[in-house]
Amino acid sequence: MTASSPRHRPLLDFMIVGAQKGGTGALHRFLSRHPEIGMSSTKEVHLFDSPEYSPEWSPAQIDERYRPFFRDGEAARVRGESTPIYLFFPEIARELRRYNPELKLIVLLRDPVERAISHYYMEWNRDWERLPLWRALLAEPLRLRRCRDPRAHRSAMRVGSYRARGLYSRQLRNLYRVFGRDRVLVLRSRDLRERHDDTLRRVFAFLGVSEEARIPPAVHNEGRRGGRRHRVVSWLLRLSYLAEFVRLRMLLSAADPPRRQG
Repeated sequence: MTASSPRHRPLLDFMIVGAQKGGTGALHRFLSRHPEIGMSSTKEVHLFDSPEYSPEWSPAQIDERYRPFFRDGEAARVRGESTPIYLFFPEIARELRRYNPELKLIVLLRDPVERAISHYYMEWNRDWERLPLWRALLAEPLRLRRCRDPRAHRSAMRVGSYRARGLYSRQLRNLYRVFGRDRVLVLRSRDLRERHDDTLRRVFAFLGVSEEARIPPAVHNEGRRGGRRHRVVSWLLRLSYLAEFVRLRMLLSAADPPRRQG
């Protein structure tokens, strides 16, 4: 009788999965400076959302593709990477769990109106978007419905999902269903800026590393907002999110119930 092969230990212990334009780049850089954390050398590896990704890959085969991005982190206590679109593509959550059932996920949520406009200007500066903002927002639902291959490079789901990516409640529900609430840490990007040390300590505690490490704050660009000429569009966009604000508040309240006094 042959001995069973030892269980594969996944290379990655956690991932920053979103939201895009929410401060994930800044958090990636902060965590890379913690002595017990090894972050991928490339901020967005885009392994699980790649058109080449196969659900037939074993965890060991996935790690072989990840390993070149962690050549300097072999001695780290925990390792992670940051690919924000993992939050937006719902099928990826189950693939992440198949890879590592113990994986921890970090989500940063930015004001969805600010996020949408920042996203728009990112694509505009890349020359991937040529419609004015208001027309791009009006065109978004049709563009997304017509998108036949979301994983394709420069697909509408990647480039033109300005408002859709701000519908955080459905994306978080998907993570909770697959991983449970205790393996998902939700942060506000504003807190990362305004309550830097406290927010990083929450992350360190979540990851199980030393909370004593001090990482200096830094200013990181979140993208151009576009100025006053977008006041009307911003107001209309905010109106369109009113129901979503309620759904998200209820979801997060249920995830973090108030503590009893006494």
